[in-house]
Amino acid sequence: MHGDEIAGKYVIDTLKKDPYIRNRVGFFIAHPEALKLKKRFIEKDLNRSFPGKKKGITEEKLAYKLRNELKKFDIVIDLHATNSNIDSLIIVTGLGTKIKKLLKLIPIRKVAFINKKVFGGKEMIRYCKIGASLEYGPDKSGRNYKKILKHVKIMLSNIGIINGRKRLSSLKTLYRVSGVYPVKKNFRQNGGLYDFRFIKKGQIIGRIPDKYVKSNRNFYPLFLGKGRYKDTFALISPRKELLKV
Repeated sequence: MHGDEIAGKYVIDTLKKDPYIRNRVGFFIAHPEALKLKKRFIEKDLNRSFPGKKKGITEEKLAYKLRNELKKFDIVIDLHATNSNIDSLIIVTGLGTKIKKLLKLIPIRKVAFINKKVFGGKEMIRYCKIGASLEYGPDKSGRNYKKILKHVKIMLSNIGIINGRKRLSSLKTLYRVSGVYPVKKNFRQNGGLYDFRFIKKGQIIGRIPDKYVKSNRNFYPLFLGKGRYKDTFALISPRKELLKV
């Protein structure tokens, strides 16, 4: 999906070596041009460009083509890497019965449910029959790809595509992402803050020149530090909860 997150390519390259998998699973490098340049995108974030446009800019045309191709697939898994210390995280845009069945197949405990208003409903997985994004961090270089590969193989085994013992994951920790925490460009994050660790209202979260910045709410942060989105401190979840799937 993003050209500077190459761990997914290593996973695909490894899986495609197995003819049994290759004949049962479709693989897509969503943005070959960005991958070649090792850039997140060319003109616009591809994962903020769906449903796309037939005659739009680079990423909108890619999104349009991908959306039509991915309609053919029962399940779509979107692989990502981040510089945030999130370890591993499932991202979904719904919590219906079919999504919950998919969550059970994926050996990752933490789940982020992204409200449509957060990114305007333009993420790829919103336009698939059933889809989820898997995020791994820290490190976009691909050095952690073996962990991703292991998780994908467990999922394929749980589905029944490859042989192996089923290892279902029925209990998740759910974070309902309600928005982003905006900050100024010269904001510097405070030390001692961690993804998924609760931040209290009034707590110092960083500073701008000659001034401390205190949190204006209680929340759980996602994608802190080097992995944070442009002009944001973090994605925010007002609470966490246990989710049985």
